Amino acid sequence: MKFKLFLTCLFLTFSGVLLNLNLNHKDYYTNLLKEKTENIILGDSTPRGRILDRNGKVLVDNEGILNIVYHKDVGVTTEEELKIAGCLSSFVEEVDLSEKDLKNYYLATNSNGKNLITEEEWRLWDERKLTNEDINKLKWERITEDLITYSPEEQKIIFLYIKMQEGYSYQDKFLFQNVSDDFVAEILELEIPSLSVKVTSKRSYPYGDTLKSIFGSIGSIPEERLSEFLENGYFISDTVGVSGLERVYEKELSGKKAKYFLNSDNTLTLLEEEIPGKDITLNIDIDVQLELEKAMKEEMELAHEKPSAKYFKEAYAFIGNPMTGGIVAMTGLRRMDNGEYQDITITALTSSYAMGSVVKGASSTVGYLSGGITVGKRVLDSCVKLYSEPSKCSYTSLGYVDDITALRTSSNYFQFLTAIQSTGQNYSYNMKFDVTEKDFARYRDIFSSYGLGNLTEIDYPNEQTGMKGTTIAGDLLLNFAIGQYDTYTPISLLQYINTIANYGNRYALRIKKEESNVFLNQIQMDASYYDRITEGLYQVFHGGTASSYVSAALNAVGKTGTSETFYDSDQDGVVDTPVINSTVVFYYPRENPKYSMVVVAPYITDISSYNYPFTRNISLKMTNYLPL
Repeated sequence: MKFKLFLTCLFLTFSGVLLNLNLNHKDYYTNLLKEKTENIILGDSTPRGRILDRNGKVLVDNEGILNIVYHKDVGVTTEEELKIAGCLSSFVEEVDLSEKDLKNYYLATNSNGKNLITEEEWRLWDERKLTNEDINKLKWERITEDLITYSPEEQKIIFLYIKMQEGYSYQDKFLFQNVSDDFVAEILELEIPSLSVKVTSKRSYPYGDTLKSIFGSIGSIPEERLSEFLENGYFISDTVGVSGLERVYEKELSGKKAKYFLNSDNTLTLLEEEIPGKDITLNIDIDVQLELEKAMKEEMELAHEKPSAKYFKEAYAFIGNPMTGGIVAMTGLRRMDNGEYQDITITALTSSYAMGSVVKGASSTVGYLSGGITVGKRVLDSCVKLYSEPSKCSYTSLGYVDDITALRTSSNYFQFLTAIQSTGQNYSYNMKFDVTEKDFARYRDIFSSYGLGNLTEIDYPNEQTGMKGTTIAGDLLLNFAIGQYDTYTPISLLQYINTIANYGNRYALRIKKEESNVFLNQIQMDASYYDRITEGLYQVFHGGTASSYVSAALNAVGKTGTSETFYDSDQDGVVDTPVINSTVVFYYPRENPKYSMVVVAPYITDISSYNYPFTRNISLKMTNYLPL
């Protein structure tokens, strides 16, 4: 019985392996079989597709480069290859040889190291008392340093010879890459039949470093992804997208290789032409992008002159299409101590900050859905005093406010009352405000539905969600409600304001232009509540805290924010200096929104000094520039 059970298990295991090979690896092994039995091979990587902005302007292009390649003839000897390498050695400027390279060269030029094995050891090998592995190990160990000590001229020959052995015998071996016309002419004058000129391409960037970190880079296949690429028809030597958009859209950009029949003399007969990679079009408008970068640098320079902004080193700004999630312009800049600027745009997806009152649209949503807000009810702005905690107040006394005017004036007190009432409790002076993890989850779930503390699903790798506080306490729930507890990434603010513009419909952010936007979720709240939120946020820009940020004629809707936080002023790993983050989010016009915008200025000022109006100035400059 046990033996039958064993056979059954063995059969099922074997069947599972066969099924896995058939379903998941069929193409790989089919191609491998063809390569081994039909002498069908693929050419080199094709020219990659270009990357264009939304108006068709080329952002990433291909630039032709000249290379000298070696094609191995059938029957060529080591001595003949060394002679070719000797003829070319004077063209080599630098060599990079490992100990492994030198030992392999020694074996190749010394009868595969036969002299390193004793007669007795060969006898044991004949008697199968030593294996091939044993013999090879003995050879490798006996190649001493003095045996592989070569002159600089010899090393150049070795360097070329090693390159001539790379890859399959039928493949072209790149000996010199990205060379000049004069260099090519000198090589061709040598009249070496096995050498030829091959034109390949490298990426070029018409707009310099602008968005280069977002475009990403191409290079050798990363070791951790090697099996994935090999199973999809790539060679180990292929160039692929390794980061950024080059990686995300590798399939479209890479194209299809030419197919050849390998003849018996190592020559190739073309069977199928190569198909170049497809161009991809982004939502980015390069003119808007350049204007945004210009404005950011101008304002960062002006802020740098203010003593209060001594910790202000970096800033972020985004312009999007709120209806589709498309990103029109995006930038993150860090001002270096030498006055130069570093592109840190990709950190907008990974770095996170306390964002302040910009989140109050989401906080009000919690209030409406939990019953924490009574529509139109007016309260006198004041302070909240909890047991054993200092009073928490708005930035100034704001008089009577309701759910709309509380947004316009940015009343903290109103949001504190809302947070308390969302738990089913009513505020009283010096009350013990007990909360649970469920109370925080109520807020976090709604914030997440806006994209705050959640992945925006942007088409870019390695996005992070920000930091969640772990302590459960009543005063911290109040801080959460005004954006001063959990931290959020700058990019997530763009999705947040877009979701408000779409009355609770959240769409993925997209750098690449798509035929349709990608829907993620809907916040189930009556449109009448969104009417009140958007009215309050409209008033922020029309008589409220952002009245000077955008021309009133543009009918902007949004929110400003400041958050008290701490900065590591002496770079000792301890945040020790109180500072303020400044933010603004908005879309416009109110009806049929065309643009959304986010500006984040971390550590713009110390806690007691003048606050340079960075977010306001960027908002003004860009909305004056952008056409409607």
